[in-house]
Amino acid sequence: MVFFAPHSAYAEDQKYAKSILTYHVLRSGATMGAILAIPFAIRSTLFQGPKTLPAFSSNLFIHSFRGTLGGLLFGALALGGRMWDKQDIEWQDRTWRLLENRGQIEVDRWIFEGEVIGGSGTLLAARMGRLPSALIGKTFTAVIGGIGIGAAASTTGYVLWRHAIWRGKFPERRYTISKEDTTL
Repeated sequence: MVFFAPHSAYAEDQKYAKSILTYHVLRSGATMGAILAIPFAIRSTLFQGPKTLPAFSSNLFIHSFRGTLGGLLFGALALGGRMWDKQDIEWQDRTWRLLENRGQIEVDRWIFEGEVIGGSGTLLAARMGRLPSALIGKTFTAVIGGIGIGAAASTTGYVLWRHAIWRGKFPERRYTISKEDTTL
């Protein structure tokens, strides 16, 4: 995964380039699909079904499931179309640039954590019988939907954290060595 990947000094030395880039593109596609599913869940609740919170939560999980899988498929097709017949150095260069981008690494971490929380929380709710009635017996749909909801929520959290609070800037790390630290 992107945030566990070793980052080399040169693109030519980048290991696991295809795996890292594939993870990134598939994760991005799944997140995009989950985010795009939210307005459809709202529309479905307002215009097609009962306007209740349980109906909305069921619609949100179902639309998130569809959006996550659709985005995953779109990401796979986009990656295959873009990187078809590319040499290893092109995979390594794209991966190296991806790993060089601090913001991208940070958002990948946020989204991965959101996916884990969303998926495991939904699985726990399913085991405890706390899913909406429309999702009973559809644990796979609910968990994938939960992963998508977690990705969408963590993306929103990241955008607020990095761009609303920190104004898109990273705090500078300044390390100073005092005279006391240099004496043995």
